[in-house]
Amino acid sequence: MRPEEADLAHRLQRLVIRLNRELRWESAEIGVSSADAMVLFDLRRRPGAGVSDLAGMAQIARSVISERVKRLQAAGLVERDAVACEDRRRVGLKITAAGHAVLTRMSRIRRDRIAVRLAGLSDDDRAAIERAVDALDRLPQWRSAAELAADAERDGRKIDGQQSQGRDQDHERRQARQT
Repeated sequence: MRPEEADLAHRLQRLVIRLNRELRWESAEIGVSSADAMVLFDLRRRPGAGVSDLAGMAQIARSVISERVKRLQAAGLVERDAVACEDRRRVGLKITAAGHAVLTRMSRIRRDRIAVRLAGLSDDDRAAIERAVDALDRLPQWRSAAELAADAERDGRKIDGQQSQGRDQDHERRQARQT
């Protein structure tokens, strides 16, 4: 690795840590831990997922996800999915209306706070950030198989191990994430 790549990686790491800290604070303001919010985000992407599915998405132990799901159920944000599964031992989960309201509020707050900050930048700086976000979004190892598959389905193409790099498709992905 060249020194300039190492420096850029270090700066990006510091920025990600700061952003993560802010996201945790914002989640706490709404009354949901950032870890529990991630479970809600994963269930929004994959309604009907079970504890094992969620643990796999988060790459953490089933017991940890199980405790998070119990907290979310007690708060009325998650419930068992009434749809019967082939494997009767498996319990699917879904987000309740209250859970969707929390996610909507959290997304709106986060988007609004970032938009205010971006508005204070020059047009050139905003364009540079947009190009950087597009480039970072093309790093496939940063995206789950489910996200890549959803993008492929949305784009009407098959996954061939290569993610499209077209600006139009990048823009469409950003728009889809905002909904």
